Amino acid sequence: MKKFFLLFFLPFICSCAAPKNTSSTFTKSRPLSSGAGPVIVLDAGHGGKNLGTRAKYPYLEEKKVTLSTTLLVRKYLEHLGYKVVLTRNSDVFIPLSRRVHLANHSRSSLFVSIHYNSAPSTSASGIEVFYCDCKKDPLRARESKKLASLLLSSLIHRTKSKSRGVKKGNYYVIRESKIPAVLIEGGFISNQEERKKLRDKNYLEKLAKAIATGIDQYVKS
Repeated sequence: MKKFFLLFFLPFICSCAAPKNTSSTFTKSRPLSSGAGPVIVLDAGHGGKNLGTRAKYPYLEEKKVTLSTTLLVRKYLEHLGYKVVLTRNSDVFIPLSRRVHLANHSRSSLFVSIHYNSAPSTSASGIEVFYCDCKKDPLRARESKKLASLLLSSLIHRTKSKSRGVKKGNYYVIRESKIPAVLIEGGFISNQEERKKLRDKNYLEKLAKAIATGIDQYVKS
């Protein structure tokens, strides 16, 4: 299911909380000097009255797992020396326009929105990353595609999930942002096997480390 609201929520599973210690093995990249890293805006899908996609057996709401993932990504990026701005850090509804305003007025360099997918077919699986092919801003479009490619490569390498590719998307937050922006669909909640993985702290850490690594690779490329 394609989403049009982007938010965060506190994890409903204790095991999804960010770890106390950052693994030194998640990236071989040397941390940046303190304060030297660019500002990264992280935006988790849905939240508040907008639950996102959800499924039973085992039950999972998108708004909860997006925040769990995003908090982990923030931890790993800060470990690398980046400053991270969150569009939200609690279960509240925030309009898309406010999220974009934050991205465009926080002196940020990148915007990464984190979502999870859904489809009528429960067999649908894998990870895909969207960017906006904005004709009015070809440089931003090119940089967004580059970021999307690096993120997808990192995610597939670490999680061994099926790659659904880098795709063009017209989602509001990546279309209206004035900086390189992507929207990640990190797996299908409608797929029972992937849903089980997304309830596992260790798997979410893999996803988060892959996202952090992909961002770091883009910045340093």
